[in-house]
Amino acid sequence: VTIDVTGQVFVYNALSPNGDGLNEVLFIEYIALLEEAKNNTVRIFNRWGDVVYEAENYNNTSIAFRGISTSGDAIPAGTYFYRIDFKSGLPAKTGFFSLRR
Repeated sequence: VTIDVTGQVFVYNALSPNGDGLNEVLFIEYIALLEEAKNNTVRIFNRWGDVVYEAENYNNTSIAFRGISTSGDAIPAGTYFYRIDFKSGLPAKTGFFSLRR
């Protein structure tokens, strides 16, 4: 039996890492399921274009944005921008999301 997972990578547009168990991470649908999306680089930028978070092979569980910068500092509430690059050749995904505390 072979199961093919199909779909497109979709980034949810909000997170609220406040400890209530809801929307604690920036959830990226299918990023860990689609073979062509598994090898990725996720970058998150603030409004001035500075990279505040960067991760290789983002997977929504062990490697996920939780409102903490790459250096370990809590990031303030606001609007942030993302860029996801795929090593498989899929076109990069860009957009924005809201971080609420």
